[in-house]
Amino acid sequence: MSARDDMARLLQQWLQLTRAESEAIQAAAWPKLQELHSHKASLRQPLDQALAKWKTQESSAFPAAVSDHPFRAEVSRLIALESHNAQLLAARRQKAREQQLLLERAAHNLRKVRRSYAPPPAVVWNSWS
Repeated sequence: MSARDDMARLLQQWLQLTRAESEAIQAAAWPKLQELHSHKASLRQPLDQALAKWKTQESSAFPAAVSDHPFRAEVSRLIALESHNAQLLAARRQKAREQQLLLERAAHNLRKVRRSYAPPPAVVWNSWS
């Protein structure tokens, strides 16, 4: 298999994992998201190796301009999807923060209600001689 084929295969795997991450974020499947992140992390080294191999094999044909890069469309799609996932995750985090604030306010209100209706605890003094 050529280095170019390796690159294409690894980029396709990354794309599938990124799409699966989107689904996991939308479903709030956090363990699945962690698993996907781990799998993507394991793809980084093979992707770097394939890129280096591809550059050496096709050094004469390697494009001088970034716009001529044969994987530009795939990389652009991946960047867009990763950005979208980051936005989804940021929205989920914001929603979780808002929920946490609501729960903290409710707990505070419950403590106030409890103090106003419950008798104060009896004070017990112990003396040690």
